[in-house]
Amino acid sequence: MADVVKFIHSADLHLDAPFQGVDATDERVRQALIASTYEAFARVVDACLEHEAHFLVVAGDVFNSRDKSLRAQLAFHAQVERLHEAGIPVFVAHGNHDPADGWSAQLTVPENLTYFPTDSVGRYEVVRDGKVLCGVYGRSFRRSAETSNLARTFSREPADTVCIGVLHANVGGNTDYEPYAPCSVDDLRAANMDYWALGHIHKPGRVSDDPRAIYPGSPQGLNPKESGAHGCYVVEIAGGVATEEFVPTASVEWARVDLNANGLETIGDVADAVRRACESLRAQSAVPLIMRVDLIGRSTAHAELARGTNLEELVADLRDEQLSAEPWLWLDRVRDLSSPTIDLDEVRAAPDFAGDLVRIADELISDDAQAESLLRDVIGPFESSMGVVELGMGPSEVLERARDLCLDKLLEGAEDR
Repeated sequence: MADVVKFIHSADLHLDAPFQGVDATDERVRQALIASTYEAFARVVDACLEHEAHFLVVAGDVFNSRDKSLRAQLAFHAQVERLHEAGIPVFVAHGNHDPADGWSAQLTVPENLTYFPTDSVGRYEVVRDGKVLCGVYGRSFRRSAETSNLARTFSREPADTVCIGVLHANVGGNTDYEPYAPCSVDDLRAANMDYWALGHIHKPGRVSDDPRAIYPGSPQGLNPKESGAHGCYVVEIAGGVATEEFVPTASVEWARVDLNANGLETIGDVADAVRRACESLRAQSAVPLIMRVDLIGRSTAHAELARGTNLEELVADLRDEQLSAEPWLWLDRVRDLSSPTIDLDEVRAAPDFAGDLVRIADELISDDAQAESLLRDVIGPFESSMGVVELGMGPSEVLERARDLCLDKLLEGAEDR
């Protein structure tokens, strides 16, 4: 019977990631985010020990920056030493965030840690009880912007019974990520590996069954866009067939909810709806959550939400409430994208200023180029003094939102008279 090769496949640790753009004004939330990438990697190491892995591969971006922090390097070495004590080798590829030409402190490298070379594919043997279990092949980024097709430099040694390829790469041209080390599934197949341990894409997923090619995703989600489970894979290869099991490792998870405001008549109804959404997510998670909520649809509560600081005060109250539950949940943002319960057709037909407003908005919204040009003209002066302004909405959505806010004020004033 052929030996079973068992290993942990991880990637994109991004130790010491800064988590910019998060409203982490609470100290507990801030400290949890600072510690999260370190805790996630510790859980990857825990998985190696619990599953008695033969080795660990990290397919790029151990560190978050080219000139990695000393703290991150010390923390990484400390975890690798835990594996050294258990006799578990660690194989690492440099990626675009931590290329080989970046700064590294003069630290003693753990004996079980191997970095793949940059000028060619490195091949290393994993030996147990005097027997070669498999060959591990990998290549690192020399520089951040690696645009060569590194997959084409891999080739299986005929004598190897099991081969694992380790590469940080954009397979298939994923447009959500930089096109570094671009390659195709055909390029991977040509190398004749039994398993491709990939890195660079932060969402876990299978690229191909033939050959078996997997992205484990990042062990810890790094921003609100990286919602859902994050972790690593326990991989077993027997008889040339690879199987994998996902192991969650994140210490904090991100979540985003579109909450339909239809039928919500008061701001109290909105608060209750947000609470229910929080409770639903908490029931599905074993770790703390950072949550963003977008209120959509038409609601009579819209006018209350748009008045003064009502929404900000509501969010502050809900934050305190949700932080006291277990696991805690932080409302990073609640955006009111709802619309007033206004008959737009009726307003549009009226020969008054409100009607003119809707008709002008219609014209702008119908022309994407014109809408974008207008927003650039409006936002430009702010960006020149404050930096890039992120609206989180497309041009048409921004104009619709502006239209509705103006109508709120106009129609509210008409009612007051």
